[in-house]
Amino acid sequence: MKRPLATLLTDTIILGLCIAAILLISSKTIGSGSGYLQVQTHDSTYRYSLSTNREIHVQGPLGDTHIIIQDGKAHIHDSACPTKSCTHQKPIFSASGWIACLPNQVLLTIVGESAEAMEVDDVTN
Repeated sequence: MKRPLATLLTDTIILGLCIAAILLISSKTIGSGSGYLQVQTHDSTYRYSLSTNREIHVQGPLGDTHIIIQDGKAHIHDSACPTKSCTHQKPIFSASGWIACLPNQVLLTIVGESAEAMEVDDVTN
């Protein structure tokens, strides 16, 4: 059965708009280097821009944790924990990624770059 040209054109336009919406949402949530790295330790919380390459050292109960931010991604390079499993995790770059060093009580997460995501609530230090 043949479809009328108007129905086929309408379906094509709707499909195109859906694809464009998916691409737009994906680019906002998965974009490399957007936002901030939030580092939580046993006593403090820090935020660093992912757009600046840097090396960070934070102290946990067991000692120093060495974090590297490079090319919009962050990872734990070295830690004072005994197993060092946190150093084998893939670098994180999007809001769905996190790395935890449980023995040294260090947690890395990505925070979006929007103003709402940067607000600090009364639970955060």
